[in-house]
Amino acid sequence: MAEILYLDHKTLYVEHPRWQCRLGERAVKLGMIFEAVVDGRGDYPVVVDASLLPQPEELDREIVDQAREEGIEDRKELILEVYRYRGGVPFNVDAIQAPKSSCGFSSFVAETSISAVEVDGKEMEIRHFPSVEEALQFTRDFYAVYSHGLFTFLDAVLDNPLPGGLTGREKIRSLIGDQGD
Repeated sequence: MAEILYLDHKTLYVEHPRWQCRLGERAVKLGMIFEAVVDGRGDYPVVVDASLLPQPEELDREIVDQAREEGIEDRKELILEVYRYRGGVPFNVDAIQAPKSSCGFSSFVAETSISAVEVDGKEMEIRHFPSVEEALQFTRDFYAVYSHGLFTFLDAVLDNPLPGGLTGREKIRSLIGDQGD
């Protein structure tokens, strides 16, 4: 079963021992960050941003040491620090299970609105929430439960280019201190 940690008032972290990617010969354990973000749209102004990160035990020792020098000792604080200041590999959380195909169950979990938005010239359906609390409730009860589905198309997520030119795979390598082959 996945472990869910509340990192702050708007951010959850979910991990499972089996969630991993391969980087060459190395298996790297991954976790997922879900952050409720206010985007300011009418009655449903909150969306959930999602990113992959290496689990804290996988992080580059230099990253961990630098965080400790800044007074961060707690595992949850370390995860949040890495996410906030180094970033992760973003992914569309609604791609795990399309919003409209999940409406039967998900409508019992939280009040949401589904609307199409354009991202990088492509139209995507994104779930919007009336509040950060509703978004986090839905994340805990729905996204976290179904997040294992991301691993069926993990290679596509990790091979996509990110802003700045790196791929997701290269981003993960940079966070674990692996320079690759």
